[in-house]
Amino acid sequence: MKLLFVHPGPLLYTNVFLRLEPLGLELVAEAARRQKHSVRLIDLQVESQAAYHRMISEWLPDFIAFSCNYLANVPEIVDLAVATKIVLPRSFICVGGHSASFIAETILEHGAGAIDCVLKGEGEASIVE
Repeated sequence: MKLLFVHPGPLLYTNVFLRLEPLGLELVAEAARRQKHSVRLIDLQVESQAAYHRMISEWLPDFIAFSCNYLANVPEIVDLAVATKIVLPRSFICVGGHSASFIAETILEHGAGAIDCVLKGEGEASIVE
């Protein structure tokens, strides 16, 4: 299975933001890789949304996991999930991370069917399930 892990970009779509390495997402991606899944990671703090859209169109991942460690990233995650479902309607879209764990129902509601699940807690143990 092809899994794509996505670290959202600038907070609130602005150019004023703090860049942090997506260490948690990297650990979750490695857990999937160790189970022999084909894994790619894209950091939208560094790459553009156009690069994300190219990647999903060319690589056609089965599963896409967005990291949501800041509530300010929810609108971007929802927008990307909705756009992704148009291109890849059979893909499974998951959101995880610190903030997602606390507002899971809200994320699913705002996702309007584009987000299939919110993974609460530590992702390394349950990402492959």
